[in-house]
Parts: sequence; C-alpha cells; structure tokens
Amino acid sequence: MLKQIAAAVSTAALAATGLAVTASPAAAASYPTCNSAKKHYIATKRFVVQPYYTGTGSRNCVMGYGAQSSGVTRLQFAINDCYNGIPNIAEDGRYGSETRNAVRYVQEQTDGDAAVDGEYGPETRKAMYWGVYIDGQGLWDCEPTGV
Repeated sequence: MLKQIAAAVSTAALAATGLAVTASPAAAASYPTCNSAKKHYIATKRFVVQPYYTGTGSRNCVMGYGAQSSGVTRLQFAINDCYNGIPNIAEDGRYGSETRNAVRYVQEQTDGDAAVDGEYGPETRKAMYWGVYIDGQGLWDCEPTGV
C-alpha cells in the first residue's frame, strides 16, 4: 500500500512540474494518430506507401485498436502483400482485433526490433516489410526499408 501511495505522490509531483508521465514508449513520444497514407521514396523511382499524419506530414505516427483511416488500410494492405504466415486480413480501414493480431504477428517477426504489443508506430514501421514499388511498374518486392 505504501508503494502505491509513493507512486501516486511521485506522479502528482512530476505532473505539477510540467513533466510528462507516460506508460508506454509510443505514448512517451506523443506521436499523433496516422490518418492517411503517402509515397515515400527510398531510392530513385523506388517507393513505399506508408501511413502518415496529415497535420505535419510525418510518418512518425501511431495507430491502435479503434483507429479508422486510409493509413490503417495501407497497413492492412502491406501486411497482406508481404506476410504469408497469417491469413489475409480485411483491408477495410478499421483497426480491429484482426488487424491488432496481424500487427502482433509482424512484430514477432522483427527479432526484437519492435515491441510485440499490437500497436503500430515508428518502431514497427521501420522494422516491418513493405511493398516496394517502382514508378510505372507496380509492386517490385517486399523488404524492410528501415525508414
């Protein structure tokens, strides 16, 4: 009981000083929710299409259970294209239990480069395989881009 009181007092003290108190790495960085998808060139004429946040144009964004956007659709599409170890998931733009479980599967394949929590964020984006497209030729291959 004393430990719980001490933790509550410490949290209140940090909050009073304006310091953020967070529970997870994704929350620690305060990333916005991905709400769309865009091309990201990784080489001349070679690109991936990844979720991003339209407010800043950043691909450093998060998605989790309950999210709905074209960013979710793009994530679902990439998982279906590049991961054969699971059944295809619906590309419906809704981050439900099916998508969360598929993201967990993807995270398990990253050899520790992404936390296995079912949440999509920058760590997962960098570690997972994405469909790599070539201008005018369509899908070329799936590879982890590290970006």
